[in-house]
Amino acid sequence: METPKEIAGGFRARPHDAHKRSVGTVTVVGGSHGFPHAPVIAGLGARAAGAGLVRLVVPEESRFAAGSLLPEATVSDLGGEIPVSDVTVVGPGLGLGDEALALVRDLVRGGGRIVVDADALTHLAAICKDAGAREGDSSLVLTPHEGEAARLLGVACAEVSRGRIAAAKEIARRYRATVVLKGPGTLVVSPDGEKVYENSTGNPFMALGGMGDLLSGVVAARWAYLGGDAFLPAASSAWLHGAAGDAIVAERLDMSIVNMASRIGAMRILLDR
Repeated sequence: METPKEIAGGFRARPHDAHKRSVGTVTVVGGSHGFPHAPVIAGLGARAAGAGLVRLVVPEESRFAAGSLLPEATVSDLGGEIPVSDVTVVGPGLGLGDEALALVRDLVRGGGRIVVDADALTHLAAICKDAGAREGDSSLVLTPHEGEAARLLGVACAEVSRGRIAAAKEIARRYRATVVLKGPGTLVVSPDGEKVYENSTGNPFMALGGMGDLLSGVVAARWAYLGGDAFLPAASSAWLHGAAGDAIVAERLDMSIVNMASRIGAMRILLDR
């Protein structure tokens, strides 16, 4: 499958002397009672997209799935010290309690490169509403669906649907972040609003719980590997995620998270060689 010219640079070949730390490390912070597996799905996305080392910071309930599906990942307890990686994903299955809010606040204010997804987006909206502006020097990628985008902006979801590009640009400006507005024709917008990529891959069969978690891990892994500005890693990740889904439909396979992760991994190997 041919990649669009504007994101071709997002699939840079690995050097022959690559090792697990040189190709990018990712920490995933998330999980809660009732949603223990979301951070593991994000970890699967990160591994499939090329992360050399995945670290999971999760509750006890997540450990069985982590050991079964992602045995090479390191695992530490949610609520403890968060391992430092090239990129941190926060939010999948995290929950909406006060402890989760404090965790997101500390991460966003603490610096580094962070992908903010799922429940962490709701916390970020509350944090910035209370503070009046985003504080801290962290470089952020936000990955909302339209409902989460509406919460970030404090508007009705229908307003986001009517003007997706305008909404994505306003989120980027307000939160000083690269924005991945998910949905048909996923949009990626740079923090200054000057660069906009509209993705052409993906299909309705990807309307499945966990797809967004998987994408957050893909974005983190590509950003960890490519470094620099988040726009190209985010745009190429949106394309890769959708292209993997299209390949599964073409092959008439079950649209499961494990299948998606394996297809992303296979496509990434072909693209990066």
